[in-house]
Amino acid sequence: MGGAPSAVENTVNSTVQEVTTSVAEVTNTVGEVIESEVKQVIGEIFPSNTESGNSKTLEEIEREKEQLERWRLACIALEKELQEKETIESEEDLDKHDKRSIEKFYELAKKVTPLTLTGRNIGFYGVTSTGKSSMINALLGSKLAAVGFGETTTEITGYDGSDYRLYDIPGKNDDVSLFTKDYIALMKGLTHRMVLITATIKEITKLLGLFNVLGLTYDIVVNKFDSIDTEERETFRQQILKEIEEYQLKGVHQLWCVSAKHPEQFPDWLQMVNYLTP
Repeated sequence: MGGAPSAVENTVNSTVQEVTTSVAEVTNTVGEVIESEVKQVIGEIFPSNTESGNSKTLEEIEREKEQLERWRLACIALEKELQEKETIESEEDLDKHDKRSIEKFYELAKKVTPLTLTGRNIGFYGVTSTGKSSMINALLGSKLAAVGFGETTTEITGYDGSDYRLYDIPGKNDDVSLFTKDYIALMKGLTHRMVLITATIKEITKLLGLFNVLGLTYDIVVNKFDSIDTEERETFRQQILKEIEEYQLKGVHQLWCVSAKHPEQFPDWLQMVNYLTP
């Protein structure tokens, strides 16, 4: 057992030595590659020191680390400042953005071909709860249009009178971006466009702006006029006329102050009926 090494042992020992040498060479090569890569990265960050070949002391490295940390914190602060500035500017520019969007919509609306209609066709516009359905029923003399709390229709509904047709337009009328090509085509083809309000023209300025851009005439109808105190009615009427002038609504043909539920209370009702259905 303690004799000279056999041929097999010699072969194994030789192989182990060769493998050990190869591993050492590979390790050295990998180390050189890693060192080269590290130097390249350092050279990209600190080119002046690398190019000159000067080695850094621990003190210099610490200073550079501190500089990098200050730079990082400064970048974070700047990014935060820019984000806050962008938010503020975006809020301030929101109206301008909306205006540009509406103007683009107006340009597209001008290109829509009017719907060809026969006879007298009257459309009733207004935001929710202005009483469009009640007015249509009063004009027809029968309860054909559904009346309820809030908006009762989501699509344009037509009702035939004796020699005319009435259209109940859904109450999304001041969000013109929701108007489809068919909506605008009908809008252009109508004989009369009746815009119902209950308090102020401000309820529906975007729709009126679209009418003006398209060169369409329309009537302002103050519905539920009976809900206003008698002594305040003339002041209210003058306020609406003032708003028409203030918003430069050149397409307004007539202002009517009525009550669809109590039509007999106001002379404007009979005049409006004769105007719409001569």
